[in-house]
Amino acid sequence: MEITKELAKFVQNISYSDIPSEVIEKSKLCIIDCLGCGLGGMDDPVTSLTVQYVKEFGGKDQASVIGTELKADVAHAAFANGIIAHALDYDDYHEETVIHGTAACLPAIMAVAETRNICGEDLLTALIVGIDVGIRLGLGFTKYHYELGWHSTSTAGRFGATAGLAKLLKLDGDQLINAFGVCGTQAAGVRQVFGSMCKPFNAGKACMDGVMSALLAEKGFTSSKNIIEGELGVMGVLTEVRDEKAVLDLLGSKYYISDISFKPYPTCA
Repeated sequence: MEITKELAKFVQNISYSDIPSEVIEKSKLCIIDCLGCGLGGMDDPVTSLTVQYVKEFGGKDQASVIGTELKADVAHAAFANGIIAHALDYDDYHEETVIHGTAACLPAIMAVAETRNICGEDLLTALIVGIDVGIRLGLGFTKYHYELGWHSTSTAGRFGATAGLAKLLKLDGDQLINAFGVCGTQAAGVRQVFGSMCKPFNAGKACMDGVMSALLAEKGFTSSKNIIEGELGVMGVLTEVRDEKAVLDLLGSKYYISDISFKPYPTCA
């Protein structure tokens, strides 16, 4: 099953007009929730340390760090905002995969969108596509992936950030496949760090690596053509129980952002 190729084809071909109105409205709620959680997390110690780090190493003034007057290069802005969005563990999540979909995608998409001439429809489409791809990978990894100790927001979430940015940047089929390849070789994040500052770090790193994957692919950077389904690809390495069918099932008609839940309390779920 050519999962990498089929996902790339989906990301390339989907358009705003294809997406049901209720899905569009849900994406707007996800944005509001994510930004609100980020603002709520401004007083958390992980936010303070992250902002200090980005001030020192953040490069060019390209994209905004939420809740501050600070700007950084797109990768560091995505990194910081991903951490901040997940700082309180209050942000949205998908119950079956335990993926914090918006925090793993939106900070990356917004950082790059700030530097390009991006309209609102393109941003919403990118977010919907990104969350869909991330959750689909999480379903493909199955619960065994999470039980092994992998942090699915970080592993599958990287693919979501990459897919969203690839859509935002209008990458072609080959560029998309290469972006997934660059993403896949960076996929990491373990649950051993839960309870520490590295849990939100994992979300920030998914966003940062999504930026790197898409922008490198845009420039012609190459990678494996079957990073997901290949013998030594992410499904072969990161889980022992895979469900390839779940990744592509109802692709283009079922949007997993619709299954995203908002938390009434800042707890794990």
